[in-house]
Amino acid sequence: MRIGRLAFAALLVGGMQASAQKPATPAARPLARFHHVHYRVMDPASFFGATARTLNGTRAIVQGVGVGVRVGREYVLFERIDDIPASSRSRSRAPSDAYAEAARWLTAHGVVVHPRTIGDTFVVQALPAETLDHVGFAVDDLAAVLRVLKQKPVSATEDAAKFRVGSGSIVEIVRDTDRPDAFWCPMHPDVRAPGEGRCPLCSMPLVPIPPPKIGEYRLDVTMKPRVAGGSSGIRLAVRDPESGESVAKFLDVHERPLHLFVISRDLERFAHVHPTLMPDGTFDLDQDFEPGMYVLIADFLPVGGTPQMVQRTVMTPSYEGDLFSRAPRLLPLPDEQLVSGLRITMRAPTPRPRRETAVSFEVSDTATGRPVTDLEPYLGASGHLLIVSEGLATAIHGHPEGKPTAGPILSFGPTFPSPGRYKLWVQFQRKGQVVTAPFVIEVPPE
Repeated sequence: MRIGRLAFAALLVGGMQASAQKPATPAARPLARFHHVHYRVMDPASFFGATARTLNGTRAIVQGVGVGVRVGREYVLFERIDDIPASSRSRSRAPSDAYAEAARWLTAHGVVVHPRTIGDTFVVQALPAETLDHVGFAVDDLAAVLRVLKQKPVSATEDAAKFRVGSGSIVEIVRDTDRPDAFWCPMHPDVRAPGEGRCPLCSMPLVPIPPPKIGEYRLDVTMKPRVAGGSSGIRLAVRDPESGESVAKFLDVHERPLHLFVISRDLERFAHVHPTLMPDGTFDLDQDFEPGMYVLIADFLPVGGTPQMVQRTVMTPSYEGDLFSRAPRLLPLPDEQLVSGLRITMRAPTPRPRRETAVSFEVSDTATGRPVTDLEPYLGASGHLLIVSEGLATAIHGHPEGKPTAGPILSFGPTFPSPGRYKLWVQFQRKGQVVTAPFVIEVPPE
């Protein structure tokens, strides 16, 4: 990986030195710089994380062009294979060959190309087994370049135009989108864009990226005592990490301003609830808590802040149990659970720490054995998944990636931070009923 980047950097420096030794390029000849390679894949969302890790890049949305991963000023973009008209596709070939043909065509039409070749760089080697659709170049003045080319494009928008050249390759000319990222996805903060749009992973609207704040938001919890013991509910207040003042405004994330997960200390009791936002900015929840110790996990996005997932351990009033008991020892659970007349089967063939892990749940009807294909959206997603570590030090709230699905399979891509056992609760909705099923995953040492 490092060798590839050094080679690419050397190539750019070499090109710059060579151009410095030649006469200045005439102003009438526009410059087109290498911008992206664009692949056709079956599921673009599944390539997001893997390619970003491979290239150490940033998941990005290029306005009017596509979604993919940015490395420096270059992009690897993906598009669903069924979404590209056959007339706009080029035959599959090596990216370096497609680039060379595109460069020759642009140069012959009076456009200066930089760099002249791209060779075996880290960008073009990102997806060697996938089908390349086209290569793209960025220009400062798209309209001026189109006038210079004097050829009818295969397709065109305000931001891009595609041309078929030579042996059938597709060349895309795009308006230069090298602008700073100003928006991100609340659920996937590494999905960023210079303008408004929707996240290709969860379809949530992108929100403005706020300025960074020092410290973490604090969650104040007040439990309502119950005469018979335990608690009849809680009151929550979120405090700013810098000023300590109570936060009063929140953005909805998956249809709610705050998602609260309530887990008993022994990891046996679980609830996913949504306290009511009060006029003063506090959250109120009426719910019975049996006497005991609980972990509260609050997932929220303050206006002008960053996505938060804050944990608090609380005890109900009059609780007299051991306050310093060791963390519970998770026992394995079957990978197949029967809940509400449904058979839910978990598959996680290769869990690994610190890397995205494919975890899927297949839902079938226990009476008929048939796959279930009538799942309904639940809080703006096909499903929800909460993961906690055995010691309750880690919590992950995730949703299925890719297009919304009605079943029978819900696929997630969590990243387990370390080896060990984790408790999972998957949730989805069918016929108006929310179904919750628990599982346990063992993540072995790497």
